[in-house]
Amino acid sequence: MAQLNVTELDFDNIKQSLKTFMQSQSEFSDYDFEGSALSVLLDTLAYNTHYNAVMAHMLANESFLDSAIKRSSVVSLAKAIGYTPRSRRAATASVDFVITPDPAYVGTTYSLTRDTIFTSTVNNTSFNFYPNQTQTATLEDINGTDGFKFSGLVLKEGTRVDNSFLIDSSNLSGPITIPNENIDTTTLRVRVQTSTTELTLNTFTAKSSLLDLTSTTKVYFLEEGVDGKYVIRFGDGVLGEKLVDGNIVLIDYIVSNGEDANLCKTFTCAASLTGSNEVKTFDSTKTAVASGGASRESIDSIRKTAPLYNATKERAVSSGDYKSLILASNPNIQSVSVWGGENNDPPIYGKVFISLDPVEGQVVTQADKDRIVTEIVNPKAPVAILPEFVDPIYQFIGLKIGVTFNSDLTTLTSGQISDAVSAAVNTFFTENLNQLNKNFYYSKVHDDIKAVSPSIVSVNITPTIQKRLTPTVLGTTDNYTFTFNSRIQPRELHSTWFNAIIGTTTNKVKIKDVPASTVVPPEYNGTGSLFLVDTAGTQLASIGTIDYTTGKLTIPSMTVASLFGTETSIRVSTRPHDDSNDIKTNILSRNSEVSTSAVVARPSNNTILTIDDSSYNVEVGSRKGLDITVTEDNAGY
Repeated sequence: MAQLNVTELDFDNIKQSLKTFMQSQSEFSDYDFEGSALSVLLDTLAYNTHYNAVMAHMLANESFLDSAIKRSSVVSLAKAIGYTPRSRRAATASVDFVITPDPAYVGTTYSLTRDTIFTSTVNNTSFNFYPNQTQTATLEDINGTDGFKFSGLVLKEGTRVDNSFLIDSSNLSGPITIPNENIDTTTLRVRVQTSTTELTLNTFTAKSSLLDLTSTTKVYFLEEGVDGKYVIRFGDGVLGEKLVDGNIVLIDYIVSNGEDANLCKTFTCAASLTGSNEVKTFDSTKTAVASGGASRESIDSIRKTAPLYNATKERAVSSGDYKSLILASNPNIQSVSVWGGENNDPPIYGKVFISLDPVEGQVVTQADKDRIVTEIVNPKAPVAILPEFVDPIYQFIGLKIGVTFNSDLTTLTSGQISDAVSAAVNTFFTENLNQLNKNFYYSKVHDDIKAVSPSIVSVNITPTIQKRLTPTVLGTTDNYTFTFNSRIQPRELHSTWFNAIIGTTTNKVKIKDVPASTVVPPEYNGTGSLFLVDTAGTQLASIGTIDYTTGKLTIPSMTVASLFGTETSIRVSTRPHDDSNDIKTNILSRNSEVSTSAVVARPSNNTILTIDDSSYNVEVGSRKGLDITVTEDNAGY
């Protein structure tokens, strides 16, 4: 008997294997398979075999979270490890809203219901917003006029929807399918009415674990169904209260437009609240722009987040737990850095510090931070560990790039080579940096530039690093301490121009460094002094010190009177040490008050590395952040 070939998956190869097998049989040794009815039979057999092989491969792929393609498969596998994919998220804004009531209104309190519609427009599209909860205000004097003030009123974008479901003996624990895919599940409210005649309402709360549940705990469980719609399930009388025949489940929620409503900032309310002669005003200085709107979680995000979330086991103990829990519930955050107080520099015990990096174009509001604390950290973290948010600091990387290419090996012009190199650099920063806990590797960007075209024969890169100092209040004396995440070269420090008050005069100055005599090549270890120099290069005042080994600058006292052009900060740039072109962010930047007495410990900062977007400007004194020079050289090739 001929040996069977069961390894082929391609249709033509399967057919050829079948033909070879039949030709090995004495009964068919002299058959013309292409010219006989057996050819049709072989096509049918090959088709059936191919169909079954594809089906087997699909079943195998859909059985694992890493390889599954269908959303229903990914969701089902995530559910098995306790993860519910994030729904669409409504853009959220915060406003200070004041109602000066109609003179005919006689009440001393007013309740602003959660069904009140506010509107805002962005990109010529109007969106509706609703208060997150019903709020009540008491009549008070507001700048000489009596009114109702709603401070920090949280508004959610979308359309409020109500659904009701009658429970019978066949679905006492559910499931109940929410009929809208675009629901924001964080706005879901579930209540149970006793019956059509007994109107008593009980509110049920969402639960994601079985801890602390009894037979009377009023909870529901939420999951995504196979059709992409969310499903509510209730307890079984052992773990969670079981519903009874005749109960009516009432749910309401917001159906959102997701990210489309982000950046809404000017709000109006057309509804008559206290009467036709009322006056409604918004404090624009205290309006938090709408943010956080997002589409439902993607398949790729579920694959990435579900295993990490499962590893937390519903507790926030390690830094990884915090990261996973925060990323799973906040689509407007792209990266998180968490460290314990014992790892702070200097140590601050009893605290955990959290840095949040928002998705480009979005912001992390105080409301987001408050929700993370109340809904994620406090219920799951150890007692007596206090969370504190620390905004990350940015370090800007400039690149002076020299490219030599052989024009005989390409049809590209030098300008096109320059554009392609610029695109490669920007792609490098987008894919490898611009987030917390990402390091800059010189060799990686060098290789990416070299790969732009086979005609590039040489790449020379000189990196620069830049920090930006933003004066708290112009005209007042302040101290500045910051660290470049690298050893640095002496006599390479420079800043943009600014006006500084030295004694009683105001001078146009920039910052320069002068190393001590002990700072010698090739290591250049040691310290130096920082000076303010004028346009003639004259040193006007010593303002601080610089440590070339650690990259730390300390300015105990400096008075910035004004900046030039449209600048809002002083750009301080230098060059990394020749042996330290890689720039790491895993070292926390020490942050302590500069003082002649006690040193007050403050939270450290994490650093985000991003591209230096500076442009050449004579007035400001800024240099080009990305400076590309392309040279054609065909000699010797």
